[in-house]
Amino acid sequence: MDWDKDLAEAANGENALSRTNKAIYRQFVDCQVPAMIAAKPAYNLAQMYLQALDFNTKLVELFKVETTTDFAEKILELRESVKTLRYFSERFARGYYTLMDRLNAMTDKWYDDEGRKDVEAADDLDEILDGLQSPDLENGLDDELKAHTRRQSGQLMRKLIAKGCPEDVSNYFVDNLFELRVETTNLIAHIDRMISLDDEFEDLVLDVEEILVEISIPWIGFSPGETAHALWHIGDHDEDNFFFMGFLGWSLAVLENLQDNIDNL
Repeated sequence: MDWDKDLAEAANGENALSRTNKAIYRQFVDCQVPAMIAAKPAYNLAQMYLQALDFNTKLVELFKVETTTDFAEKILELRESVKTLRYFSERFARGYYTLMDRLNAMTDKWYDDEGRKDVEAADDLDEILDGLQSPDLENGLDDELKAHTRRQSGQLMRKLIAKGCPEDVSNYFVDNLFELRVETTNLIAHIDRMISLDDEFEDLVLDVEEILVEISIPWIGFSPGETAHALWHIGDHDEDNFFFMGFLGWSLAVLENLQDNIDNL
């Protein structure tokens, strides 16, 4: 039975990857990006999307476990998810600029004097709509989310300390973990928005271009050699590099402190 269940889950995962990949690829091709240029970024972005979902699912599960063994196993699973996410984000970065060059070549032509007037009018409308929103409601929701995050991080901190982890190790681990949750949640939202676009051609190209820029800022960075925010919190490698440990580095420190209480970790 377990083998059948594993096989079914693997098939579902492959179907989800295929569906997401096709949906992203279709949007790129609809923007008149050549298929050879669109294929790899679409696939890598689809992989990032599924790994971000997997990370968030495992993080929810981490909050529920109690035993030290289960806790360590869930952290190990999170590490594998984060490693895979980093791998595909690096591959996505390789094809990003070629993809954006194609989109920019089209949008630059549209930003003539007449086009700028249209954009300015649209910006004015956005400002009016933004002014109609209630800042009290927005601030209230933001405060509620921050309070919820503080409660969860506090609970996780107490669990780690109770299981023998030093306070500073626990603090760095939790900080990187929750920063990654923010970035993966945003990544999921951006890709969901891209997949759901149903615009006319020019609007589609502009929207896809905008979403890709929003994704690139935390996952690629502003310039070559810069460490983007999401990658900083993932960590550059698994070795003990104090200045760039990120989640992968600090999770190793947590596991080392848990090891004394677990046989055969």
